[in-house]
Amino acid sequence: MKKRYIFLSILVVIIAGVYFFAPSLESIVQKIVHKYGSEITGTDVNLKGFKLGLANGEGNISEITVGNPKDYSAKNIFELGNIYVKVDIKSLTSDTIIIEDIEVSKPIINYEMLSLTRNNISDIQENIKKNTAKTSTSEKKTEEAKSEDTAASKKVVIKKLSIKDGEINAIVGKEEAVSVKLPTITMTNIGEDKKGESITTTISKILGKILSSASSAVVNSKISDLKGVAEKNLEDITGGVKDRIKSIGIFGK
Repeated sequence: MKKRYIFLSILVVIIAGVYFFAPSLESIVQKIVHKYGSEITGTDVNLKGFKLGLANGEGNISEITVGNPKDYSAKNIFELGNIYVKVDIKSLTSDTIIIEDIEVSKPIINYEMLSLTRNNISDIQENIKKNTAKTSTSEKKTEEAKSEDTAASKKVVIKKLSIKDGEINAIVGKEEAVSVKLPTITMTNIGEDKKGESITTTISKILGKILSSASSAVVNSKISDLKGVAEKNLEDITGGVKDRIKSIGIFGK
């Protein structure tokens, strides 16, 4: 009888833990994605919703959006929706969180080219390169100061990440958007060789892979001669300036 009461007590504690900890965990994940995603990309990054079953470690993310840099027409550079995750529940209380599987279905990426040397993907990539080192240094200082934000200081290992059925809306110059298929992306054992990597490094690696794959897909597509379109846009701009100067007599008629 005594063993039975002990068992029931443990069961009550587990149920209470799932009830109270799950909403807190979801809120923490939302804040971490927004904070570090935005710092790394230099644009607004948001996670709309996250549900994780602490009984089996399976969960779903309703949407992640990454904002476009300034000067681009679309609000977001890409939107990741319908994301399935599988987490090793035991690892949540350790220093390294083990994510067994992440499956992203039907992401939408907006590729926009302003000129021969500038597009929104390259702008974001430059931001990631510049900001990752800065954010990593900040993380180290936070760890040294023993911040209460222990979730953000945890390491991460992702066993498998797959992104499939993605679509790229490519806007080149003044042309209308053309749809380009994003090739299936698969990444395995992210951070495992180092027994876990920081959240900053993990986010950077995933975003970098998505962006480079999207850029290659557009360049290799048959939508148009990107270089030709960009050069034509540049000629239109410089031509307009030259015509303006001609009108005031600097170049003559």
